[in-house]
Amino acid sequence: MPWGIAVDGNDNVFVANFNGKRLSYIAGANTSSLPPGFNTGDPISPDGGYTFDGFERVTGVQVDPSGNVWCCNNWEMIPVQTNPGSHQLVVFIGLAAPVETPLIGYPRSPHTEN
Repeated sequence: MPWGIAVDGNDNVFVANFNGKRLSYIAGANTSSLPPGFNTGDPISPDGGYTFDGFERVTGVQVDPSGNVWCCNNWEMIPVQTNPGSHQLVVFIGLAAPVETPLIGYPRSPHTEN
């Protein structure tokens, strides 16, 4: 159940999976930046995406200028109806290609001429 989507500086896609409690990493359109043997649309992350025991429900994802991937881990598995939110961020250090900030328009590498 995709909830949040982000694109890194190499056009690869990160998808926050709300129901599956995981992060998916998908090969983007820039085939020159893909690992050998990967094509556009192929999953780069392990089968089913990246997981760990601390994930609850992942509702958002963003790539920063250092290539870190930040996930909003903020929905309780058994929600309290008055406040279903949780209180965590999860970061995958250096997983993505950096993006230029502020993010205005399409995502692009900081090394790209504007």
